[in-house]
Amino acid sequence: MNRYALLPAIALSAVLSCRPDCRAQELPSLGQFLSGLPSQAEPPAPAAPFRLTASYLAPAAALSGEKLFQFLHAATAFAPQGTGIDYLKSKKYMFSVADNAGCGGGPGVTGLYSQICVKGASEHGEDYKEQGDANGDGTVDSDGMNAEHAWPQGFFNKAAPMKSDLHHIFPTFITPNNTRGSVPFGPVARAEYATSAGSRFDGSEFEPADRVKGDVARAILYFVVRYYDRNIRDGMDYRDFWTSRVPMFLEWDRMDPPDAAERRRNDLIERYQGNRNPFVDDASLAGRIGAKVFQSH
Repeated sequence: MNRYALLPAIALSAVLSCRPDCRAQELPSLGQFLSGLPSQAEPPAPAAPFRLTASYLAPAAALSGEKLFQFLHAATAFAPQGTGIDYLKSKKYMFSVADNAGCGGGPGVTGLYSQICVKGASEHGEDYKEQGDANGDGTVDSDGMNAEHAWPQGFFNKAAPMKSDLHHIFPTFITPNNTRGSVPFGPVARAEYATSAGSRFDGSEFEPADRVKGDVARAILYFVVRYYDRNIRDGMDYRDFWTSRVPMFLEWDRMDPPDAAERRRNDLIERYQGNRNPFVDDASLAGRIGAKVFQSH
């Protein structure tokens, strides 16, 4: 596939009825767009990210419901990556750039479920080792961190481009990652596992800490909008994992809006991957699509 065949300016034309001159006014030029794409060799340095933000959501202002859902499906398209080495490159970029927001005055990575920052600038998760039982879960993660797919890999057979899509992948200590496994996100009343940050597990559902509930919800909302037309429900109860929980994800999105760290992450993932999570850019989008439309996909 031509890696530029999925340019938003082209994809969106299939969704919207637009004035003849609207794309020229509202979307970046081809030269601008191509200048922001990453090279195929190595992840780019964390320079000021190329921004689509000012223009790519402009046509969405008058949309809602299914039309808005389909607009965002097109707007989040990006040139697909493979698995294997491309997934390893994505993880390296996650640890060294996208999620290396720093701690203690230097570089460092914060585990999603534990909200514990480990100092370092490494590309490798095993170098971010837990110092003692810092997250209070009764285990010392001396093997460090790994990559948590908010939408578990098994549900899409580890296929590209879902496996490498950083908009739904987060750094986590190994124990909470393994504890969550592939269970649905949901409220936990009696926990058999918990971190001091408030992430909890009861054997059948995993509840992320309040401070990252919105991050998780926006990752899941993005994933469904981007990949609803792919095989993403292999060997799972789609209603239990997604459909019945849509109102919960919308509530989490409202109660924990995007903060500066999440917006920074969105910028840096765009620089590497070439697309953005629109639910981080505009807090009104999920509500304007509505639960019924999300549940229909």
